[in-house]
Amino acid sequence: MILTSAATNTDDFLIRMLKGCVQVGARPDITNTINMVPVDHVARLVIATALNQPIAPMVVCHVTGHPRLTFNQYLAALEAFGYEAPKVDFPKWRDAVESFVEQGKEEHALLGLYHMVTGDLPGSTKAPELDDRNSAAALKADAARSGQDFSAGSAVTEDIVGQYLSFLIARGFMPKPTKKGNKTLPESKITQEQIEALDRVGGRGGAA
Repeated sequence: MILTSAATNTDDFLIRMLKGCVQVGARPDITNTINMVPVDHVARLVIATALNQPIAPMVVCHVTGHPRLTFNQYLAALEAFGYEAPKVDFPKWRDAVESFVEQGKEEHALLGLYHMVTGDLPGSTKAPELDDRNSAAALKADAARSGQDFSAGSAVTEDIVGQYLSFLIARGFMPKPTKKGNKTLPESKITQEQIEALDRVGGRGGAA
């Protein structure tokens, strides 16, 4: 399994951060790390731990990014792919979100998390460090079956964020970039038939 469509639900905090920053034309300066892992690696880990129980049955196998992105790196992908979203101090970004919501011209993507994002967002988004040695052991043990050693882990990169953006544009959740960035967005591999099917699902994975 490989990450090809970059399909994601549109009701995820990190995904809504991307749109929310585009809506206000800025991104907050937050240095916290993000524990974000590509779905193909998560699926690989689930299979590896099911087939290769490390140490003893029923141990906890955490999954964490290697290396982790920071919020600044994650949101910087917006400008890299052509969106107008310069980095500003968090208070300035928070004020921009409050002003956007007060104007009421368009629903802000983070409205459902309004009190969180306009409160102490840098403090409330600190992700704990996780001990994933059991996961690494399972992946190491699974190398003989899979033919590859994935025990070093995986992480979301700027290019993968570009794939997410392409999917979100195709879904109608994100607008297209307004200018040419340092990188070109990849072509979305989701079909119109798949978009229509997602629109019928509803809930977290459904309509944009």
